[in-house]
Amino acid sequence: MSSSFSESSSSARSHDSSSPDAAASHRAPRPDSVSSASSAPEPFVTRGPTAARGHVRERLLAVAHEAFSAHDFPSVTVRSIAAEAGCDPGLISYYFGSKAGLFREAMSLPDNPVEIISQAFGNGRSGTGERVLLAVMNLWEDAAAHNNFSMFVVSLLNSEPALQMFRTWIDVNLATPLMQRMPGRGEDRRVRFELAFSQILGLVATRYVYGMQPLASLPKAALASRYGPSIDATLAGRYRA
Repeated sequence: MSSSFSESSSSARSHDSSSPDAAASHRAPRPDSVSSASSAPEPFVTRGPTAARGHVRERLLAVAHEAFSAHDFPSVTVRSIAAEAGCDPGLISYYFGSKAGLFREAMSLPDNPVEIISQAFGNGRSGTGERVLLAVMNLWEDAAAHNNFSMFVVSLLNSEPALQMFRTWIDVNLATPLMQRMPGRGEDRRVRFELAFSQILGLVATRYVYGMQPLASLPKAALASRYGPSIDATLAGRYRA
């Protein structure tokens, strides 16, 4: 043993070598006697949403699907979904961007229509009408394959606040950014865009809502190629006499 141990032993014997207290004072503490307060924290322990990020996201989707299936879109709030899922309301924006994004994913609707239409729009010049019309028809048919899409449309039409919110969302995320790509400026550019927008909505309503024949049965590509140039003319302002 080391000299320090020998010195300690001699000192202990000089006091009382037979004392249990003296002997105990020189014994190393047992591992199980270490205070839990001084022990190191368990490694890899995380708290909050990062502890089970995938689980939180899936729980939000499950709660949202149930809520949107039972109630109309305007009456379901972000706070109510978050409360039911047991998480912070801010996580809905973090994972899905918005209430509309959560609805789209929870109800298995198509990919982001804004992104798809924006790509099809391009620079707003020749060929835009055909590309956008084809993109819109593809989105509609993809969405219509899910019963949830019709429920979403009905909820918009039956609620003025929801319709106003949707109009604002369309204007901010789709209309205004696309108009900025078009030639011209000011009020005339907005009028041209909104006229073209109404042309597309009218065709979609005629084909899919009213189901008028033979328009409803024409192949999408053929319909887009025939009607697309008319939309191009409106965007370019060639509708004037």
